[in-house]
Amino acid sequence: MFVDAGLINGSVDNPILSNADSINVSADLDQGWHARSASLYDLSLNDIWFGGLTYHPGYWLGQIYTDNYATRGDVQLCFEVTYMGENIQSPQLEYTIFGVNVTDISQTALALNVDETPAGSAWNLLSSGYVSTPSTNCFTVDLDLGDTAYKYIGVRFRFAGTTKGRGTDYATAIDNISIDTIPEPSAIALIGLGGIIALGVVRVQRNRPNRT
Repeated sequence: MFVDAGLINGSVDNPILSNADSINVSADLDQGWHARSASLYDLSLNDIWFGGLTYHPGYWLGQIYTDNYATRGDVQLCFEVTYMGENIQSPQLEYTIFGVNVTDISQTALALNVDETPAGSAWNLLSSGYVSTPSTNCFTVDLDLGDTAYKYIGVRFRFAGTTKGRGTDYATAIDNISIDTIPEPSAIALIGLGGIIALGVVRVQRNRPNRT
């Protein structure tokens, strides 16, 4: 079955989060979001809400999806922070992105319960880092995934930060997560030219006399 490239349930319209310490291409492909200790999360309000202590290491959510060699080069990681607890200091969203072309279970394991070296031997690391999220807002970061495209993409995200004060509101929520290829300038120019041509055709058709 052909699956369009892109994150599954990135808009969090489907409130399903599967519990898993590790996922792999063979068993978990195109199944949407998985997380270590999924019970700590809530997707019922069409976002990914996490009420746990964000500074705890080894708590990731992620998924593996069919990309069909569509994504490479310059891309944008976009997401919206819809809630930020008042007792979180230096909040950020950590991310790692991998690519692979095989389905072997042992080689494509992607751990959600460790911070370091989470990926099986077949995965290729495309990008990793973090985005500072000081408040509720829409965030975009430009990434370079390299020149090689892959059939399958694996992603992991983790809320991070430290606590401040004596409060207990450490919750965070994100929504509308996407990884989108940035069109090359030549492609943008062609799109613009196509629009101009289409507009010209419409005008010509409008100016033609009606034949009876």
